[in-house]
Amino acid sequence: MTTKPTLTVIYRTDDFGPDYLTEATSHFFAASTEAATRAGFRLRAIPINELSPSCVGQPQLWHHREDLLRTRQLFQVDDFSWDPQAAHHLKAVCRTVQESDSVLLNRSFTDADYLSTDKLAITQRASRLGLPTPPTIAIPFGRYARTAIPLVEQQIGPGPYIVKPREMGMGFGVMKVDDVEQLAATLDVTAQAGMGYVVQPFIPNSGDLRVYVINRQVAASQHRSALPGRYLANISQGGTSGIGAADMNIQSATLRVADSLDAACLQVDWLLAEGGPIVNEWSSGFGGYSALPDPERARLSNAFFDWARTLL
Repeated sequence: MTTKPTLTVIYRTDDFGPDYLTEATSHFFAASTEAATRAGFRLRAIPINELSPSCVGQPQLWHHREDLLRTRQLFQVDDFSWDPQAAHHLKAVCRTVQESDSVLLNRSFTDADYLSTDKLAITQRASRLGLPTPPTIAIPFGRYARTAIPLVEQQIGPGPYIVKPREMGMGFGVMKVDDVEQLAATLDVTAQAGMGYVVQPFIPNSGDLRVYVINRQVAASQHRSALPGRYLANISQGGTSGIGAADMNIQSATLRVADSLDAACLQVDWLLAEGGPIVNEWSSGFGGYSALPDPERARLSNAFFDWARTLL
């Protein structure tokens, strides 16, 4: 009897309220389990707090009394957290999997790890590729945060602005502020958060287009839009989702990003601004697709698991 390959998804628990965590994880894992089963995989979900990475002769990742690295498996690991200690623990788990003979799916590229999470670095890389990007200014830490305001006014203008964490996802902690006075107050608050922030201009848009690359090919695209009167298109923040067509220019530019990173699995988000699409951010690994309608969702998940199988 052939054993099914296992995909272990390791997720963080302490960044979210209990009700949201239950609803979000149930939705994601229901859709992912269905896709994994259809592809002949076993899906397992483990919260980060139940894991202990170690090295005794070789990399080990203990879940209770089981070393998850005893056999070669596929992993996807959340790689950021609001909590500094949780973030360090996530990094330890990621690096332990990377040093083993198992596969970390959300590190499916050979470039620097931070290029999948750091919004400043993402903007810089996209700009180097000649792609349109929003002006982005990193905010100094702590009591020095307000010293960035003159530069923000000079480079971006009087507002409105978007203030967002440099390394976070799902639209959490993203604020729209109207003017410099509100920006100053917002920076006073973010200065206490213990994490980096960036400021960008608020750019009027009709939502964003997420383009999925699997195994160096565009596998699907998803249009996300904010609810009327709101500004966040993230599904986790109440945005709506549908199938969206990526024209050849966006597809070509998305593949340029993937080639630049040597990435086999990537999602690139394009802000659909009035003056044309702008690179907003990108991420690696398998996620953010559960709200995508069928048949696009099934086509995307099939492409993902077909690619994942080749890695084993």
